[in-house]
Amino acid sequence: MGEKVSDTVDRQRRALLGGALAAGTAMTGALESSLARPASGSAGGGRVIDVHTHMYTHGWQEAVHKANDTHIKLTPGPNGVDQMFYMWSNVGALGNEMFDWDLRIRKMDEAGVDLALISLSSPNVFLAEREQSVKTAQAANDDFAAATGKYPKRIKWMASLPWDFASDALSELRRAKDAGAIGVCMLTNIAGTPLTEARYQPIWTEIESMGLPVFIHPTLPKVDYGLIYPGGGGALANAVGFTTETTLCFGRMIFEGFLDHYPGLKLVACHGGGTLPYLAARFDRVWEQMSGSSKPSKEQPSHYIKHRLYYDSILYDQETLAFLVSYVDKDRVMYGSDYPFSLGDMPGILGRVNYLPGHERDALRSGNAIKLFGLSPS
Repeated sequence: MGEKVSDTVDRQRRALLGGALAAGTAMTGALESSLARPASGSAGGGRVIDVHTHMYTHGWQEAVHKANDTHIKLTPGPNGVDQMFYMWSNVGALGNEMFDWDLRIRKMDEAGVDLALISLSSPNVFLAEREQSVKTAQAANDDFAAATGKYPKRIKWMASLPWDFASDALSELRRAKDAGAIGVCMLTNIAGTPLTEARYQPIWTEIESMGLPVFIHPTLPKVDYGLIYPGGGGALANAVGFTTETTLCFGRMIFEGFLDHYPGLKLVACHGGGTLPYLAARFDRVWEQMSGSSKPSKEQPSHYIKHRLYYDSILYDQETLAFLVSYVDKDRVMYGSDYPFSLGDMPGILGRVNYLPGHERDALRSGNAIKLFGLSPS
């Protein structure tokens, strides 16, 4: 007997479905291959500059040990690896990858990253005692300058400053700039104190006059939110705490009129801006409901989010990165990896950058960083 009509239809349906699934699998495989591929010059867009990448240094480590500070403590752990404690939390272990410059260069070569703009990250040099804070900043900056001397085409660095001691911070800022610093590394709070405090005005004024970009990295809030650490093993501190800190820091700058007071400041918000680009409309709505006399900022918040701040590309899916790039000005987003921390991913994040349309890809890979930090294009 011949095949029934219903059997024929089922067979054709299965064939069509199989073809669609195969095509979908091929498209997914191509996308995954593109996102996962190691970045290289052949990907187009010229060289690759990593604006969000960290190192600690042995000079900084030794200075922190000697300080025996109440804010920052290093305690020897297994195999002699220091465990770092900052304010109310065990931040984690300082492994070899945090100090080994030769290993860093090998990892950069593997991923196709040409130049790293190094920053110290949290907890930086914010020690309680003036002398120890100054010595720790000097030690870190000197070590970064030495690394640039060893790898002049691969490493540039941002200075750390003893912010709580204004005259010393200004002296170290000038010394670091003379030694080759291309920017300033900052945290979202200084041992719990907001960056908009009046006592920091002389430092901000000098940074603005120098034209140095300020890379502002999230850190722990002064008080545990209650849900960040208990039972979470630190996961919520990374997933929620850091992105919330970035949002709070820059939200304060917007709503307090700080960005209007320093129109020339160039500020980088980490991890894709925390939640800033995604809450901008809510910020605007809050601002619109304020009476005229209580509005400290000249423009609505989205103006500053779109046109004043800079961002890295440390986002972990293509759609979110594409939204950020489409929402803010085209020169505002730059490639960053977060190496060598656990969430760091040089090749993966670069793969997502490389998947963007050509003009956007080129800008994120290096064009925007060259413009912001005044770097050589080659």
